[in-house]
Amino acid sequence: MSEMDHLPIPTLTITEAYAVVESSETARAAFLEAESLLDMVDMGSRDKLKRFVRPAMSGMKVELNFLTKNGIGLFDVYQRWRNREEGMRGYITCVPRQSSLDEVVESVSRLEKRLARRHAMNALMRDDASARPTIWEHITHSIHTLEELMSLVHADLIERGRGVYAELVLKELDSLQALVAEEQRRAAAPLTLVRHHV
Repeated sequence: MSEMDHLPIPTLTITEAYAVVESSETARAAFLEAESLLDMVDMGSRDKLKRFVRPAMSGMKVELNFLTKNGIGLFDVYQRWRNREEGMRGYITCVPRQSSLDEVVESVSRLEKRLARRHAMNALMRDDASARPTIWEHITHSIHTLEELMSLVHADLIERGRGVYAELVLKELDSLQALVAEEQRRAAAPLTLVRHHV
């Protein structure tokens, strides 16, 4: 019986070379049995594991896809590294991310509601030209929709080592939003007429 068996969430002790030294009962029940942490994660998560699960990253959280007895599961992995007589040891705690699916479902639901409101507004405004949204309001709405869509794929891009692209897109969307806000302020500012004296 392991000292970690009393822990309620999957916990592992590993070496710097990712050999599993010890595992909790919950880890043994959740994951496919393997001698190496590399063999416990999905093929697509191995490079990410090598980059982010190491002594220099102690204290950092990383998301990894583990091979569980029920298929592939996404986990938040928390790590602490300590230097022991036998070498560096990593203490790994894996918290299941069921909520990530819930987040995606919630984001899709928000997008659907936003689109439904937009279609309803468009139908009402066809009859009332003065109530039509400005071009800037259309652009703002499109930017928000793109931000929502990016939030859906952001985790996948990070998982594939392409998170920097998602950050770049989000940064550009923020810049566009700032430009739109500036143009809306200019459009709303009263015109000042300069009188020329003749």
